[in-house]
Parts: sequence; structure tokens; C-alpha cells
Amino acid sequence: MSEPTINFHIQTKITQFKVPTELIKKNFKAIQKLIEKQKKATEDDIRKIKNSSKLPTQLKLALVRKTIKSFEQFSLKLQSLINKDQSYASRILARLENFKELEEFTVNRNKSYTEFGSEGMDKRDISNVSALDEDDQNLDLHHMNLINWYREQTNLLIIEYLIKSNSRRDSNIGIQLLKCMSKTNPKLTKLIDYDLLDNFNKIYVSIVKEHDISLVISWFNENRAFLKKVNSNLEFEINYCKFLSLVEKGEVTEAIKFSKENLSCYGNMENYQEQEKENLEENLRKLKEIGGLLIYLAIGGKQTSMENSSVPFSTRMITHSPRYKEYEKVLSNERWDSLSKCFIDNFVNLYGISRNHPLFIYLSAGLSSLKTKSCYCNTENSIFKTDEPNSISQGNEPLTLTDKKYRGPNYYYKLLKKINHCPVCSPELYKLSRNLPYAQLITSIFNNPFKLPNGNIYPFDKLLVPSEKYLSEKNDLLRMGKVKDPLTKEEFLIDECVRVYPA
Repeated sequence: MSEPTINFHIQTKITQFKVPTELIKKNFKAIQKLIEKQKKATEDDIRKIKNSSKLPTQLKLALVRKTIKSFEQFSLKLQSLINKDQSYASRILARLENFKELEEFTVNRNKSYTEFGSEGMDKRDISNVSALDEDDQNLDLHHMNLINWYREQTNLLIIEYLIKSNSRRDSNIGIQLLKCMSKTNPKLTKLIDYDLLDNFNKIYVSIVKEHDISLVISWFNENRAFLKKVNSNLEFEINYCKFLSLVEKGEVTEAIKFSKENLSCYGNMENYQEQEKENLEENLRKLKEIGGLLIYLAIGGKQTSMENSSVPFSTRMITHSPRYKEYEKVLSNERWDSLSKCFIDNFVNLYGISRNHPLFIYLSAGLSSLKTKSCYCNTENSIFKTDEPNSISQGNEPLTLTDKKYRGPNYYYKLLKKINHCPVCSPELYKLSRNLPYAQLITSIFNNPFKLPNGNIYPFDKLLVPSEKYLSEKNDLLRMGKVKDPLTKEEFLIDECVRVYPA
């Protein structure tokens, strides 16, 4: 299938239905717990009222009013959860309607049924034709409304990327952009799970940037049942970071007490299941690293006060130790990176979303279909060499072009007095495109194409028939039974070249 169909788009966007489905399940369980809790509380209150026959009337009325008030609060909470359920369900319906719009832009290329009619065809033939029609509904890529549909999907990809990659907790540029665009297109808010992504971003930023674990602890408590089911190691990572934070603050007694209550249990192999072997090895390694630190804390930590000191904890206590470098690594920011990675793994596993930004995935697919060996990011065809500096004179002064800012059409091609609008070579996409594979493109078919071992294809005459400019060089190569790649300057044996036949 060379052209996109409706089924292709549904398969690539399947996660759009996964997230709201998981949110509905989670919300439904919250409703169940709320009802069971209120049911038990109401039964207890009624039992108290019935068994308090000797109490004065005013006290009985007070108990009744308390029960009524509790039930009213329950009704408000229940209504809030019901509204959430309806909101999540509306997201699924909106996304179904969004894909249903594609039916207006399809081009049915199977004309057999409409041309010959249905008379004389048995049920099996009709079902086969229907199946072909369903699979052969290609999209009219020149339809103006389809182009607008793609623009809308592109906007959603950009918004999702901005929400997830926002570096501040107080304001999110992706949310602001979504609110701005939803004024003209209200359905955008139902086509993206902005609240979930914003919550993910806030937790991630709080861990990596602010070294605050309050939000991730709250998220862990909300999803404790699921995390226990998948053998998550998030609780250990949280306790590990909390212990080292107490150490850095100089709260020695609290750190020792916390380690006994919350970290010592992870050193017991009996507390792990068979599937948690990887977690066991990693946790034991980290516990061994902080073992020596605990000894220092237990022996001399009480005599060291750090609360009013401007000197870091690691410098005051462990500078003179021969294992100082190991302790310094333990107290580094590496623990926050480990906690954030563990949080991302569990979050992705819970909601079934992609670890990578979908925007980068689509860009990579498009760039790899455009990337050729003529792109300037290939060092053989570029002034951007990694082994030696290159420069172009601009006026009287030579201009070094090893800096990234000179990549792309804004500088590089202007200095060379050339025009190039290739997205693969652009400075914005260079970092993403440089590691992508080359596209296997054939812009024209020439006679007798031969493929060299490096994958390049040239006409037979260009490889073997020497030109006047390179007459002696090619004759020498041909005598040795070799040919030279005009692009990469590599030499290969003629026997290693293969005749190819374009499809």
C-alpha cells in the first residue's frame, strides 16, 4: 500500500483511544470506592441512630443532620466523578468523528462492482468486492478539506510536544497555545489529553528541575495498585532520593531513622518476586553505595551540624575519605535522573502512550524519505568536516564554518551563493536527520544501472568508459579491474558490482 488509507491513520493514532479508555477505567474504580465507602459510613450512622434510643432528641437530630450532610457531600463528589466520565467519553466520540471525516475524502479505485452490477453474482463474490472496497479506499491527497485535516493533526502534534517538553510548572506554553487555537476550533480540546500531559510534565519538571518529590509521591499513591501489579520500582527510587535529600540537608538522625524504616527492607531478597530480579540487582547496588555513607552518619553525623553552614555536606564530611569520589557520585544529581526515568517508564506503561514525541516520529519518517547522499550533512560532500577546520573567506577575513549556527540555508548556502531549501539540511532538523537512513530514490532510469557495494547506483557507461578529464586515472583503475565511485571516491573491484533492474 503506497498511499494512506483510513485504516492507516487509525492504526497510527490508536493511542488517542487508549488514554481516555484508561482514564475511564480509573475513574470508574474511583466511583466504586466512593460508593462502597459511603455505603459503609451511612450504615454505621444509621446503626448508631437506631441503637441510641436513650439519647436526647436533640442529639439524635444532630446525628441525622450529620448523616444528611455526609450524604450531600457524597453526592457532590459522585457528580464530579460522573462529569469526568462523561468528559472522557466525549473525547472518544470526538476522535471517532474526527476519523469519520476522512470518509468524505476517499477515492474508491475498485470499480468492478459498480461497472458490472450485482446481477448474476453470488453472495461470496459480493462479500469479496465489499472487502476490496473497504481496503482500497485511498485518500484524495489533493482535496482541500483533507489538507486542512492534516494541518489540524500537525497542530495537535506541535501542541502535544510543547505540553510534554515544557520546562516550567507555573505556566505551560502548550496549554496556552491550545486555549488560543480552541477559540476558533473548540473540538481541539477533545482531540488531545492535555490535562494528563500537563500533569505528567509538572511531575517530571518537579523531579528534574526542582528536586521535589511531593508530586511524584502523590501520583504513586493514586496508582499504587497498578504499580504493585507491574512490579514497579518507583517506591524505592522515591525513598532513595528522599534519604539522600535528608543527608544533604544535614538531618542526620532523621536520615538514619528513615533508612531503617523505608530502605532496609529492599535489601531482603525475600521481599522480591521472581520477576523483579532486575530491580533487586539495581537496588542492592545502590544500597551498597550508601552503606558507607550510613556508617559515617551513625558514627559522627550527630556531631556535625549543617543547617547553618554554607559548605556542602559532601565536602565537610567525606572530603578526607579515600572513597570520596564514590560518595560524591551518590550525592550527585544522577539519582534524580534515575527517578525521572522510572517515573516515565511507569507513566507510559499505565496509559499506553509513546515514550518518544510523536512529532519526532512523523518528522523522522518524512526526513528519511527525503534524505539522500547528496545532502550536505554527509561529510564527504560538505565543508563541515569533523577532522579538520574549514573556512570560507568573507571579505578580508576567513570565516570558520564549524559552528552549528552556520548550518542550513541561512548562512551556509548564502556564503556559497547557492539556493537550497532541503529540510534535511536545515539547521532546525539537522540533529534529527543526521542519524536517519538514506532514502532509496530513483529520479530517472538510465541504461545498464550497476550497484556498487556501498549502495550507490550508476550507469554502466559512467563507471567504465573514461572521460577525457579522467582518462589516465580510469584506464589505470580498469587495468586493475576496479572502478571508482564518483561521489564518495571509493574504489571497488568490478566483480563486486551488481547489475540491478528497477521495478
